[in-house]
Amino acid sequence: MTQGTAPLVLGLALTGDPAQAPDDFVRLVRRAEAAGLGFVTVEDGPGRLDSTLLLTLAARETTRIGLVPLGPVLGQPAGYAARFATLDLISGGRAGVRPRIAADDVEHDRILRLIGTPEGDVLVGELFDRAAEFIGRVAEEWDKDGTAPQGRPPLISLAHDTVPYRFAARRADAVLITPFDVAGLRRTRAEVDALAAAEGRTLKVLAELNVVLAPTESRAAERRSLLGEFTSDAALFTGTPEGLADRLEEWHRDGGADGFRIRPVAVPEDVYALVDSAVPELIRRGLLPVTYETRTLRGHLGLAQAQ
Repeated sequence: MTQGTAPLVLGLALTGDPAQAPDDFVRLVRRAEAAGLGFVTVEDGPGRLDSTLLLTLAARETTRIGLVPLGPVLGQPAGYAARFATLDLISGGRAGVRPRIAADDVEHDRILRLIGTPEGDVLVGELFDRAAEFIGRVAEEWDKDGTAPQGRPPLISLAHDTVPYRFAARRADAVLITPFDVAGLRRTRAEVDALAAAEGRTLKVLAELNVVLAPTESRAAERRSLLGEFTSDAALFTGTPEGLADRLEEWHRDGGADGFRIRPVAVPEDVYALVDSAVPELIRRGLLPVTYETRTLRGHLGLAQAQ
């Protein structure tokens, strides 16, 4: 690794797009593994394919990359624990879960009506508190059952504000944050670290970044213009793979990010640009290892084996 610079963790965000054949999805995951990415996450929901089933399919066709489906915090803790322990077993210790805080339809509609009000803030806080209790019971099931090779598959939570930061500090192993610049990254990192320290814990902090990539700046700008209006909770990088490597290196070195989850705006084009061009540049700079150095998702994230 480059002297004075720790290696970073790099993940890829995909979706369960029903227009994409499952075999094509698996090929993308295999391509990401060939590049040495630490993990891939999959979003699902209405109109999308099931993330756990897609990644179970990918588990049989890969050997090293971490596999992180979405896990809405609903149902029974025992069933939730079994679902992800099964993926961990099938994948040989490469499973994780991105818990999504979920409410029933009535509560969800009520929160939407009251969002931004003191009453809404209380409801959101209660929702996250219940989720933290639920995940605690899931962890107890993992400890009791012992099926999952990693002990506890790591939890990677997405957070935008203090309440979800606090949830991550209590229950997650890594937190995905959405800064728009180095200063914002530093502020969020400091808040997350303080909340985790209050719980007697430490977290891996991974920054989110949407990407539109092309061999030249002008071509990237052209691709961006063709997208039309683009809104997201995370920053958008438009440029070359080398420019993306510059951004990641800066946010890693100066902002304190332990790593990143890249959201390709166009699939498969931006996935290919990432793994074929940006990743080799990061390896050349010593920011990523040449080959996998560990075999489990916990290992890729730099986490200890759960006891």
